[in-house]
Amino acid sequence: MKQPMRLVRLNLHLRADHLDRLTRLATAISRRKGRDTRLAEALELGLVSGLTWTDTDMLDLLKSDLDVPCWLALGPVVRPGRDLP
Repeated sequence: MKQPMRLVRLNLHLRADHLDRLTRLATAISRRKGRDTRLAEALELGLVSGLTWTDTDMLDLLKSDLDVPCWLALGPVVRPGRDLP
């Protein structure tokens, strides 16, 4: 028997336009499936479809910090198991 995927909690900082797009996608999923849809289901669909690209293709879409300074405003990222620079 197939084991169900374990769900984990994730705190996100999203731009308002990205959140709007995910909300529209969740609404479209809800209409197609005929049930309520969590925003995470739309996010998963976006990640799965985007992650089918190669890393270099995705990195080509990356904008500079001058174009998108909102990410700098959040401060440093602390990831478990990694030393800070």
